[in-house]
Amino acid sequence: MKIPFYMVLTTAALASYPVFGNVIVTPFLGYSMGGAAQNGEGQTYDISPSANAAIAIEFPFRNGRMGAFYSRQDSSLDTLNLDTTIQYLQFQSSAEYQVAEMTSAYIGAGLGASHTSGQWTQSHTGFAASIFGGMEYHITQHLALNGQIRWQGTVVSNDTISICNLPTDDQTCVIGFKTKWMNQFQTNLGLSVRF
Repeated sequence: MKIPFYMVLTTAALASYPVFGNVIVTPFLGYSMGGAAQNGEGQTYDISPSANAAIAIEFPFRNGRMGAFYSRQDSSLDTLNLDTTIQYLQFQSSAEYQVAEMTSAYIGAGLGASHTSGQWTQSHTGFAASIFGGMEYHITQHLALNGQIRWQGTVVSNDTISICNLPTDDQTCVIGFKTKWMNQFQTNLGLSVRF
């Protein structure tokens, strides 16, 4: 049985609890948009906007946090209905600012990798970066609502182009990423739990 990577990450974070003394785990539900593919004739197909799930495991550090972020989006190419899965795993840090008695804002950046797979392309792992910002409303000392907006950028390669079936005369086409750098945007809403 294959163990999902985020489970390994969660276990490692919780195992280090006595060392850090404070762990912040935030599961998110959100919405991702952006990314496109193109066939050999220059026709463009957008990756359909769709829901995503994510988790952040962080530790307080100076006036902010450091940790890891994982997200997964299951989608498809518009009109072609060819499945696409995009996953991000990044190490990130952020700075926090108190804006009200129970509300704080934050801004941060992350570096890591993305993994893209689907019916129209071979699996591809590439360098990824993100910039994000958001706000937390502290319900209690250990619980907070967390909303964020995140830009995700990743290096993609058209070495992984593939053949697909389309309603054309010869019933084939070649599809690859439209550019070498794919931009996506996420809006996420989560619940931060501090252990």
